[in-house]
Amino acid sequence: MVRHHIAKFVIGLASGAVAVNFITLLVNYVSRGKWLPCSPELISNMGYAKAVILQTVLGGLFGMFALGGTFVYDIEKWSLLRASLSHCLLVLITFITVGLVLDWLSFDLIPILIMSGAIILVYTLIWLVMYMSWKREIREMNSLMEEYKKHTSKDLDGEQI
Repeated sequence: MVRHHIAKFVIGLASGAVAVNFITLLVNYVSRGKWLPCSPELISNMGYAKAVILQTVLGGLFGMFALGGTFVYDIEKWSLLRASLSHCLLVLITFITVGLVLDWLSFDLIPILIMSGAIILVYTLIWLVMYMSWKREIREMNSLMEEYKKHTSKDLDGEQI
């Protein structure tokens, strides 16, 4: 179990580092018409190399918390609601912190609230899709189990001892 969680943290670290740089390139190209690896504000404050390194490290940490933080779903004492709210809060706080440090967000309340709402909305939509998928899988497994029980009981009833 521990190896499984460590693997999630490592995969989250790597995928977060790659994703943050890729998404930043795309956002800068769409919004500014230039392929910039970081926000211009971050580059002017820190210099090109330090900005890219900081963004990569913080993106990796965000990925690590987002994917590795799913361990809360494995805490058997916790309800699904508690685990989901905890993970959503972890993702939200991590994203807002990273966004403020990397100059993706200003320190004004309105942009932070808008981004928080967007994150909660996307999280909720992904959660609902996953929940419906799991519910369907469980229904199918229960159906197969009932079918198996019927065939097994018929076999036992038909045997002569």
